[in-house]
Amino acid sequence: MAASHPPGGARSNAAILGQVGFIIAVPIAVGAWLGLQIDRAAGTSPIGLLALIFVGMVIAGVGVAVLIRRYAAENPIEPSTERAREAGRRWQAEIDEAERARDARQDR
Repeated sequence: MAASHPPGGARSNAAILGQVGFIIAVPIAVGAWLGLQIDRAAGTSPIGLLALIFVGMVIAGVGVAVLIRRYAAENPIEPSTERAREAGRRWQAEIDEAERARDARQDR
């Protein structure tokens, strides 16, 4: 039985980086290859190449946006430990107190 790895960390970051690289590289490379094939067949060099590279870039951008949204939905930004949550609460209390003091000075 394989040992399970907790989510996050360098392993997770490397996997995400690999996905992003794949999502960017493949559509652009396929677009370039198809563009070259179209240009050879139609004799329109470099119009097909440039157009399909652009299309590949758009597809790559959409793919990265979808990946980011999916990752953000699966990994909401929140403190990971109770200690971090408590530090956030203390920090927010300090901010609230400073705002109350500022408002009290302005009311005088």
